[in-house]
Amino acid sequence: MYQLKADNTDALNSALRTKIVEFNAQHFDAQRVPLGYKFVDEQGELIAGISGCVFGNWLMISWLWCSGVARGQGLADKLLTALEQSAAELGATTAQLDTLDFQAKPFYEKRGYVVKYQLNNYPRSGTRYFMEKTL
Repeated sequence: MYQLKADNTDALNSALRTKIVEFNAQHFDAQRVPLGYKFVDEQGELIAGISGCVFGNWLMISWLWCSGVARGQGLADKLLTALEQSAAELGATTAQLDTLDFQAKPFYEKRGYVVKYQLNNYPRSGTRYFMEKTL
């Protein structure tokens, strides 16, 4: 018989992700191709970066971060442009991302992203926006 056990560990989360990715791979006709770019300072410290992957004809943007000392210098725009261009070269036709109301929604809107769906009261009083852009 099976036993129900509580398990709040990262290990369980990772194992479940692995199992689902393995299952899904049987049904997808595309591989995930990781992409990323970064800016570093003279000491090699991370100043700004972006990461995501191309999955079929989709660019899935995971993370875009810029250090407070480097904001307003156009680094995020350069990172996003580089990622989009690389993704398009790999066959991506649409980019997808999510952002929170206190993060970068106006930044993405200026670059052609539109809100396709939003979660209100996320996680309690904020808003999470799911955005897309045709590349």
